Amino acid sequence: DLAKRNNYPERLMSKLLARELNCKQQIVLGQSKGTVPRPMMSINLDTHPRIPFLADGIGMNYYPRCGRGLAAEKDFNPGDVILDEKIELCGIDFDLSCHNCNHCSARFNYSLIPCPTCPIFMYCSQECLEQNWKFYHRFECAVATKLLSASYLPSMVCPRLFFYGLTQFDDDLQAMMEYCEKEINVKFNPLDLDYTNLDRLEVFKALHNTKPFDMPEIEHVVKYTACAYYVVLLMNPAVSSIIRTETHRQFFLRTLLQYVRVTYSLTSYSSRSLINVGTISPVYSICNYSCDPNAITINDFGRTKLIILRPVRNGEQIFTYTQTWWCPVYAGVRCCCNICDLEKASQGWRTKFNRDFSPEVQRQFEALKKDMARADLNAVAKLNRLQQFIQRYAERYHPQKNFGMVLKGFSDLLDCAACNGNVALAKAQLRATYAEH
Repeated sequence: DLAKRNNYPERLMSKLLARELNCKQQIVLGQSKGTVPRPMMSINLDTHPRIPFLADGIGMNYYPRCGRGLAAEKDFNPGDVILDEKIELCGIDFDLSCHNCNHCSARFNYSLIPCPTCPIFMYCSQECLEQNWKFYHRFECAVATKLLSASYLPSMVCPRLFFYGLTQFDDDLQAMMEYCEKEINVKFNPLDLDYTNLDRLEVFKALHNTKPFDMPEIEHVVKYTACAYYVVLLMNPAVSSIIRTETHRQFFLRTLLQYVRVTYSLTSYSSRSLINVGTISPVYSICNYSCDPNAITINDFGRTKLIILRPVRNGEQIFTYTQTWWCPVYAGVRCCCNICDLEKASQGWRTKFNRDFSPEVQRQFEALKKDMARADLNAVAKLNRLQQFIQRYAERYHPQKNFGMVLKGFSDLLDCAACNGNVALAKAQLRATYAEH
């Protein structure tokens, strides 16, 4: 980091990056004796002064087409980890209840701690169990089995957002109503908050002041989901003792309906489990989707990471994805990005897709494919070679079908490296804990 900040020669930068990645890989593998390794995919840039999990040089703009969005305030390169944020809200599919923590979504397989009073919800730590109870599980627990029957559990982020807010208002429903019934401020900027001294009431306000995407094709699902939660949750005395009057019940139903739409817009889904784990984080929630992304989202071990896939220039919006032009599989989300707009910007974009690489670039591409198939080449070396190819040719050949294969390989390898790094970290922490005893 010191070398990068002090004009390290550009011609030697590739060697420096390769050395840095190799050192991180050795640390992740536990080669730094006596220490718990740092995750390989942690932020590798200077961080924001008020947001220690966000790289400096990231801001928020408001875009007519997609509302709030993350924007680069300086250039970023492939492999830059610009966000490593703790997950604030999540919903876990019942099939994963013995694998994932129901508070932070972390995967700890069969070592989870069950809720003492219901068989549905499990947690990775005592801290998660206690915090989950404080924020919303006290409103779910008595009707947990009914919620299982009436809902698709990842959508639990919807009522959880309501109860998360109620908790921040100290269970004062009237105070919550007075705030929530005002017109929302769609330009509310979560990046203005001080995350070094987290005020969760302000986090709730940031999530509440979200203008949801317009998705009329799923409006029937939205209404069913809100009504199902409304009916089931009011069966719980912990809820009905707070939501007592007709005015309260009308507010509860209206807000659930609003939050189903909001959480559809804010929720990030795990790439490995498709839509079985839904999570929300206040800063990441600003990031919009595109079928031509320049970043990848990785949800793993209770954190959301955002990593740059291809060069991002100062002023560009940062996009992640659910579906991509290089792997156009329908992901259940209607996309309104420029690539999907057949009548506008995408026509010029699509004409570039079938271009050929120059003979020299094609030779390098074939060599890269062979490197990716080598069993003796570790993940760090493969990431470094993909990173260099993308950095060198993105401006010239993006989008192009073979360049899309490189982006796919890079994103898959980043996802795998982050997962393996977190597993190694968890093992090292476990060894350190047992060594103390």
